[in-house]
Formats: sequence, structure tokens, C-alpha cells
Amino acid sequence: MLDSTFKFGWISNAGLMLFLGATIGGLIQGLSLKRLMVILARTTVNLRKTVVTICSLIALASVMNYSGMITSIASGLVAVTGDFYPLVAPMIGAIGTFVTGSDTSSNILFAKLQAHVANQLGMTGHDGTSFGIEGGQENWLVAANTTGATGGKMISPQSIAIATAACDMEGKDGEILRSAIPYALLYIVLGG
Repeated sequence: MLDSTFKFGWISNAGLMLFLGATIGGLIQGLSLKRLMVILARTTVNLRKTVVTICSLIALASVMNYSGMITSIASGLVAVTGDFYPLVAPMIGAIGTFVTGSDTSSNILFAKLQAHVANQLGMTGHDGTSFGIEGGQENWLVAANTTGATGGKMISPQSIAIATAACDMEGKDGEILRSAIPYALLYIVLGG
């Protein structure tokens, strides 16, 4: 006898909830379903380059992981910093955001690196479990990466360029970067 169970896990999907919320919100505000679909189509076309960028970053992160590059980089970081690595972890996230211009991209590229470093530093218990922290202490280093990534966003050239264009301050990029660096560094150091 076949035991078949129908599961409704897809209902709690975040993308579905966002789509339904936007659609219901638009209908409540008086837009027609046709108009909402036109807006969705236009948005999809406008984000095509962003989708390609994110897919490329995921592919790069996967290649780095499967080829062993992440493990090699993690070994090098552990060799250089040792037990002080958790103080450096936010800086890795900040560098990722500075280079890519995106917190998300930094986390895609470096989250596995942080987890590998945590494992090499022995940040889990002898039985493979964490020291009473559900999910493992490697999650703390991944969170430190995210903290650093948000600090790096303050000094990301792409973010500054967008801000200067939006505020009609073209040519002031360097001045803004210089004034933001101390705050970003303080934030990243506190995160470490």
C-alpha cells in the first residue's frame, strides 16, 4: 500500500508571501490585476542584470567551494590569525561589500569561508555539536561576516556613487568616502 502525504510547505515560501502581499496590497489600493502584472513584467525586465549578477556570484561561490578554494583560503586565514580570527571576521565581510557593492553578494561569497574557518578553529564540540548554541558557533562567524558587510556598505564606492547622484552631489564621492571611513572602521571593529 502506498503511503502518500501531501505537504503544504510551499505555502510558507517567502517569495510566494511577498508576491501575494504585493498583489493583495495593490488590489486594495485600487490597481487592476492587469496593471499589477504589467508592473511585475516591467520590474522583471529592469532587474535582469541584477539577476545575472546574483546568479554569477552564486556560481562563483559554488566553484570556489567545490574546488576547495574556500578551504584553502580558510586554512591560510587560520594560519595567519589563529584564535584571533573572530576579531577579523567582520573585516572579511566589509571587504566583500566594498568590492561587490552588495551585502548579499558579500554573504554569498564569504559565508562558507567563515563556516570553514570556524570548523578549522574547532568552534564546535567534540561530538560535532556546538557548545550549547543551536546551529553551531560557526553561525557566529557567519553573522560577523554579515555585520562587517553592513559596515562595508557605508564605504562602498557603488553606494556612494548612487547617493551622490541621488542628492545632486556629483564629484563629492571622495569627500564622502573620507568622512565615512572612520565610522565604518569603528562599526567593523565593534563588530569584531
